[in-house]
Amino acid sequence: MLGTDKERFLTQLIRHEGARRDAAGKHCPYRDSVGVLTIGYGHNLEANPVPGLDSSSRLTEEQARRLLEADLNALEPRLKAALPWAGRLCSARYGVLLNMAFNLGLKGLLGFKNSLALMGNGNYHGAANSMLASRWAAQVGNRARELAEQMRAGRWQTGAPEART
Repeated sequence: MLGTDKERFLTQLIRHEGARRDAAGKHCPYRDSVGVLTIGYGHNLEANPVPGLDSSSRLTEEQARRLLEADLNALEPRLKAALPWAGRLCSARYGVLLNMAFNLGLKGLLGFKNSLALMGNGNYHGAANSMLASRWAAQVGNRARELAEQMRAGRWQTGAPEART
């Protein structure tokens, strides 16, 4: 669904997810905002264990990116199955759904019943407003504002980098 915009999506998602690095610049595990052991760009080691990766692991940038792409390759077919109409969205709006599903999990995204109904009916302005009225928006701040604007406008947003150390 992302087609030629895949790299644009990955750049945005990497910026939104951030990463923790050690003094040598390697990706190192950390506890996310809800206490889940995470590595790379948002890979949940508890829900999705990877043989050989644990709380003492380190990843190169290339390894972290491959792990991110593997996570997305596993998520995208599940998103398409759950929301068949999503394939009709432009890549920027589809990217919003995929970004949210990555951040919240597919089950979490599917809890946005009002926003999803509005998107499915083409009311992107209403969907954006509904996204911003959520508890998720209060938790993720700039990410939610950027994705809501992307949903509203149907154009990729390139918000300011969100550093996480």
